[in-house]
Amino acid sequence: MPKKTRDYIFYFFIFFFITGTVLISLYASGYKFNLSWPLKFNRVLIKTGMIAVDTVPSGAIVYLDDKPQANFSLNPFKKEYLTTAVKVKNVLPGEYDLRLERAGYWPFQKKISVYSGQTTFAEDINLFRSSTPLLLAAEGETETQLSANRKYLYIPLAKKIITLKNGEARIIPTASSESSWLKNEDKLFSSGNIYGINPEGDLNYQRLIGAEADNWYLDEDQNRLYYQGNNSISYLKLANKTSVLAVSGETYSTYEPRNENLFFVASDSGKVSAKKYSLDSQKIESELSLPAIGQYEFRYDGVKSLVLYDSLNKTLYILNPDNIQSGLQTIKNIISWQWVDENTLLYNNGWEIYRFNLKTGGSDLLTRVGEEITKIIWNGDSGYLIFSTANSLNALDIKMNAATKIFQTDKISGMTIDEKNNILYFWAQIGSEAGVYKMILQ
Repeated sequence: MPKKTRDYIFYFFIFFFITGTVLISLYASGYKFNLSWPLKFNRVLIKTGMIAVDTVPSGAIVYLDDKPQANFSLNPFKKEYLTTAVKVKNVLPGEYDLRLERAGYWPFQKKISVYSGQTTFAEDINLFRSSTPLLLAAEGETETQLSANRKYLYIPLAKKIITLKNGEARIIPTASSESSWLKNEDKLFSSGNIYGINPEGDLNYQRLIGAEADNWYLDEDQNRLYYQGNNSISYLKLANKTSVLAVSGETYSTYEPRNENLFFVASDSGKVSAKKYSLDSQKIESELSLPAIGQYEFRYDGVKSLVLYDSLNKTLYILNPDNIQSGLQTIKNIISWQWVDENTLLYNNGWEIYRFNLKTGGSDLLTRVGEEITKIIWNGDSGYLIFSTANSLNALDIKMNAATKIFQTDKISGMTIDEKNNILYFWAQIGSEAGVYKMILQ
């Protein structure tokens, strides 16, 4: 081989080596050539960004603008795609349509922005199964109530307790829709009675107190059973079966006991007030005037604040239990709500879902849909919201602010959730079968 030819080859490899080293160094440093037309010389070499994507469950293929993101491979005959959890590197700055797909799950889609030299985080995204609901019981339209240990489901319309493990059912003859599961036992409280999974565990307090009592409340912490009589609120000490008159003399529409305090809404001579009454001192400690026209009900939401709802005017009052005259927050045009924590409330007004901050008193819009929302449920364990319309179930990822329709049928209502196991229970009309269904979400 002539020397001149050898020199050309040598210089070519030198050039190839230097060029390749520069290109590899630029790529490793996050730079990329942008050769899109029309060519702009000041944007030929751009500092790229990165997208960090993580899903629950993992293993979803990442798409950007409908293009699956390929995984680097030395084998040209083997095509592999990036799946979550993953960091998609060297992405040109701009807006992208991010889509995540996993077999057996609804796809997730959201527009994201990528910035030069920065990482865009799309993490802890919840994916939901595209599963078919399982019919548990053929029933007319009803609510559903799940026990604290997630083993039993109460169907108020049918007055039926279903054991979820084997489908066995027990009919509760005198139970009502105003029922609740005990916190630490497999027992249901309803209409002044406590019902076990088997009749041997039943306790009939209504027979002891009298048929004229109504509007019952079981205070498990104080071991007291509250009830209303004729213009009075009393309680039964369950330890010794002693009845005590708490307050009387007014018309009481709703109440909530807390330790040695009793909160109630009373009307007298056309004046309506919320009051805090001390059972120890037998005195009114604070009170707050309310609109005379309203249908008030204390809701036992498990938070420090007192939650009073006016269903007639669709107004929610959040009160300070230490002094109900102070710390009042009012949310109007509200249909259903769920607490995220002591200071954060999610609520819907029919077509929109908002997040309310108790500290600032401000609301921010999370989503707006084309169907009227009937109910919302917050899963605190997994950090997502389920909301229903008249004929659909939907999931809202709060962090990514993205909604996914997970099921649609003729009619849906009465949903409740097993947060730990990501199972949704609801009533639905699916084809010719109407009843209570179970659906696995994740």
